Order: sequence, then C-alpha cells, then structure tokens
Amino acid sequence: MRKLLFIIAICFLTTFFAKGQKFSTCGTAAKVSYETFGPVMPNGSVDRSVERHHSHGLFFEEEHNVTWIAFEIPQDTVLTFDIFPQKTGQDINFLLFKDTVDVNEAFCKQIEDHKLVPVRTNLATPDSTKPKCSTGLSTTASDSIIPEGYNSNYSKALRVKKGDRFYLAIDNSTETKGAFILNLHVKFKTGPVLSEDHTVRNMDAPDIKAPKLTKFGKTNLTILVTDSSGHRIRAQLDISGAAAGQITSADTSTYTYTLIPRITININCNAHGYMFNEVAFTSPDTAANVTLPIIMTPVREHENMILKDIKFQEGVSIFLPSSQNELANLLEFMKNNPDVKILIKGFVNDPGSDNSGAAKKLSKQRAQAVYSFLAAAGVDKKRMDFKGFGNEMMIYPHPVNDRQQEANRRVEVEVMK
Repeated sequence: MRKLLFIIAICFLTTFFAKGQKFSTCGTAAKVSYETFGPVMPNGSVDRSVERHHSHGLFFEEEHNVTWIAFEIPQDTVLTFDIFPQKTGQDINFLLFKDTVDVNEAFCKQIEDHKLVPVRTNLATPDSTKPKCSTGLSTTASDSIIPEGYNSNYSKALRVKKGDRFYLAIDNSTETKGAFILNLHVKFKTGPVLSEDHTVRNMDAPDIKAPKLTKFGKTNLTILVTDSSGHRIRAQLDISGAAAGQITSADTSTYTYTLIPRITININCNAHGYMFNEVAFTSPDTAANVTLPIIMTPVREHENMILKDIKFQEGVSIFLPSSQNELANLLEFMKNNPDVKILIKGFVNDPGSDNSGAAKKLSKQRAQAVYSFLAAAGVDKKRMDFKGFGNEMMIYPHPVNDRQQEANRRVEVEVMK
C-alpha cells in the first residue's frame, strides 16, 4: 500500500512539475504539428541559455517570459510565420534555431553550452502606434537578424526542406506577459508528423488545442475594431495591398475580407476621437478563418505618433513614393477629428554632428513638407504648427545600414489639444 501511494505521489509531482514548466525550456518545448497554435500564455520562467548581452540581435539581451516551440517541416517550402499578441502593448521577440542533431537532449545541450546561434531573430521594439504588433518571418523582409530598436518587426523568410526541424524561442518582455498565437505558414498532414525522437507532448493540451488547417485555400479575414475594453467602434477602414493600385474602403466596426494565400495587406483605421492605427496582415497558405482585432487608443493631449512610413530622399525634404499611404492616413485623422491641433516634428539622419545650421534647417523643411501637404488638402493652418529638431533623439544614433538611416529621417506628430 505504501509503495502504491509512493508511486501515485511521484506521478502527481511529475505531472505538476511538467505543467508548471509550460514549455519554458528547450527540453520541454511544445511539439507543434498544426498551422495554428495557441493562445499560449508564458508563465514568467527565465531561460538564461538564450540570453547574451551585446550580441547585436543574435540573442535576447535580457530574457523575461520565454516559451519554446518545436516543429518539423512537412514539405519543401519557404518558411514564414506570424506571432500575434493577444493583449495590447505586448513586446514579442523571437529566436529561431535549426536542429542539426537527431536527439532532443543533444540539441538542447548545444543551446545551453552556447554552441549554436539562431538562423533568424527579431528583437525589434513594437510600433507604439500599433497596440497589437505582430512579428515573424515574411517574404517581403530583407534582414535575417533584427536587433533591438525601432526596426522591422518581420525577419527574412527561410527556405526549408522536408524533415528540417526547428526550435522557436519566444519571449514576451512586458510585465503583463499576455498570450500569443503562432501561425505557421506550412501545410501539415492530419495528425503528428514529428519523428520518434521528437514525439508530441500532451502537456497543457486542453489550454492550447487549436483547429487543424490542412486545406490550401483562401483566408476569410474578419476585421474587428474595438476600444481597449472590447466595445466595437465604427471606423473608416482603407485596405490596400490585395491588388496593385486598388484600395477597398468601408465605414464599419466589423468587416470581412477574403484573401488568397500569402498576400500582405495594409489596413488603415480612423475613427472620431481616436488615434489612427495601421495594421499589416499576411494570409497563410492554407484555408483559414481569422479574426483580426484592431484596438483604438483615444486621442489624448501630448500623445505622440511616429509616422514611420513618411520617408524622405537623402539630404532633401522630398517625400519618397512610399510615403503616400501614411500621408493619406494622417489627413484622414485630421478630418475625422476637427478639434485636434498638432505639432509636426521633423528629424534628420546626421550622426556625429553638432546639430547646428543645416541639420536643423532640413528637419524643419521636412516637418513643413507635411504641414504643406495637409494645408493643401484643406486642413486649417491654425490647427497645425511645425518644428525641426535636427539630429536630436535619433532612433539609431549609430546607423549601420540604409534602413536605419531612413528611419532617422522621420516625422512625428504630437497632439497639442
């Protein structure tokens, strides 16, 4: 009898310990064989094996709430995925490792001993104008390793072969450590496809069970506009990217849009009394029904918006063609909120200078270019002012590539009333 009780106790403690881990180490990674996985809630565990200071984007600078996920590629393809935070204001980062050994324990030991480096990373700071900012791999991204800072939230897609195995370390660095959903854009067969050494674990299965998406086809995307408490908001939606030169507009709180596989659309959202919001969504390559929440933030005095897609040619105040969408979004915001007054702030990419003369002049000219665009479109000049800040507060004080230099050449808008 004592022996039986002892065995029961051991089983209980083992189960309790396993559940407490919640995929927080490489050895307890969730083995995934479905396109959609989640929502997964990190439990606050720290895994120092993926933390390394001053690694320039190769590892987490400081690990907070890690979740490990493992999956095996079912066919030759180009790997892309999305990680969608389920709470507003979440900062989701990831490291993607390729498993080059056939035994789980041996691979994890290499991670622990810092003998492997990830093949893709993204530690970008989320865009403050987008309450729920997704991250992942995309065919439109150009960089494999993304360090901290206001960089692209998507890293470069990865060409993979059938049987390749990967481990994904996802860190939510916010104190609220909200849940996330992972969408893998690969076609899995029905049931597990992992090899014997990488069997599916049932740990926490009831909490994370997700539908199987096994049929190639279109995505039915439902856009849902709400405030932070979940109440629906009627908004002006402008959707672009599905077809060249075409914009779909709707005035509603809920809108359903059908997409073919692997199409990236941009959704501009404007509502009276709220800051404008812009969200990008990439459809998976399998048939899916997806609800995309867009959470709007009320207009507040001194609220600041970085208009990261308003960009300029080097050395002048001439807009790049890619700026038109963001300019139109700002104009719609001003029309929807006729009582709002703004300060348009211009910045330049001029590292190392004393910020006098030319830098201040150019930054003022860039702010004035936005001012002039809005004025020409009918916005009352009394509602606007502009100022140049030169190279103050550069997002990248020491830019290392063209993309970072472009990000420094920016315009911000501050709500003054």
